Formats: sequence, C-alpha cells, structure tokens
Amino acid sequence: DTPPMDHPDLVRSVVQSSCPLDGKKHVMIEWQSFPSGLEEDRRKYRVLRQREWLSMTPREIAADEEALRHPANMTAFVEAYSPYAEIRFVVLNRPFLETIASNPDWDESLIGHSNIIRGFLLILRNFLDVHHIDGVDGRRLWSTVCVERIMAKFYEREEDVIAARANIIAYLANFLGWPVGECPYCFDQWHDSTKDPMEMLGALDPKTVDTLFEHLGTLEGVWPPPGESGVEEQQCMV
Repeated sequence: DTPPMDHPDLVRSVVQSSCPLDGKKHVMIEWQSFPSGLEEDRRKYRVLRQREWLSMTPREIAADEEALRHPANMTAFVEAYSPYAEIRFVVLNRPFLETIASNPDWDESLIGHSNIIRGFLLILRNFLDVHHIDGVDGRRLWSTVCVERIMAKFYEREEDVIAARANIIAYLANFLGWPVGECPYCFDQWHDSTKDPMEMLGALDPKTVDTLFEHLGTLEGVWPPPGESGVEEQQCMV
C-alpha cells in the first residue's frame, strides 16, 4: 500500500531523491486542480471524487473530511515538507463561469458541478487565509495568477497583452525568488480558450442560468482571494 502523503519516511525519501545535497538549488513543481479527477479514477493513492458531494451544500463539502483530503491535504503537505523545503503556492484562478463551462457533463449536472466547485473554493480560501505567511521566513506563502489576465481576448491592443504577460512573469519570478524575471518565449505555444461561457449559458433553460448566476453571487467576498494591492494583474475576475 502507498503510505500517506505526509508519512515521515515517504517525505524523507521524496526530498532525498529530488533534492540531493550537491550544492545546487532544486525546484519541485506539483500541481493539482481542486477538485480533481473522477469517481472512477484508478490512482489508488489519492482520495477520489465522492458521490456524496452531489447531495451536499458547498459549506457541507468544505467541512467534509474526504473533501479536505482531495486531491491532497495541503495543510498536511505544508507541515510535512516545510522542515525540508521552502514552499510557495501559486493560485491559478480561472473565472467561475468559464470553469463550469469547461466540463458541463461532470457531476451529473451544471448545478451539481457548480456546487462542488464552490465547496472547493471555500476549502481553498480557508487554507489561504490561515497560511498567508511563511512561518519560517516571514514572506507571503501564496500568490495569484489570473488566467484572464494572460488571455488576448481580455485586451483591446496587442501591446497591452504583451505588457500584462511580462508583468505577470516578472511578479511571479520575484515572488518565487528566481533570479530571472523575463521569459520572452513563454507564451509562444499559448492559445486562448475558444469556449464562450455566455454562449453555453444561452443554450440552457432560463432557470438553470438564473441558478448559476445566483451561485456566482454567493462567491462575493470568498473568491477569488485578494491579490497584491496595487498590482493590476493580480485583481482576478470572479
């Protein structure tokens, strides 16, 4: 059986194999969507999506022990790895309606999908509020990247897109403590999503549309988390 993510022996093994004592700096990048995967996910080392969430409110999901461990328990991760590594979280935020539109067939319905997504936004916000500052070096533990701020359709002029993307890269590099704050080729293979959430909503019955907009309204003050004050590219859309 695979040991828990925060098992001391597993943590030491991961650190020793990923970050050898060779005098160099090493970077480990781990990413996850919250929530992530389907009920029938074959990866037995992770807590799977739970059918019970379909009958829960977002707040009930946010308090559910299985949800707090899906796809990973971030609090346990911080506590397990912070003695060995400098940890930083990058919150990649996508507008709510675009998130719902990207997987309309998940969780049996758009309403069910929306409820589960909102439950996990509560989980993430609670975690970010508690873990705002790194207890070791006093620096901010997390930063935000707003997906819409790197999309061309968000801007009227190409030079504004280029400038915004450069600002985001520079700010992210500074947050991570990386020596180079420029990446002229980072977006060469980038393609904006062609999905139009409003077009998708227009094909639904009015009652479902009204409910999704009500769900969107409940996120005020909850999500997205506040960006760095005075940094335009850190002010995300809901």
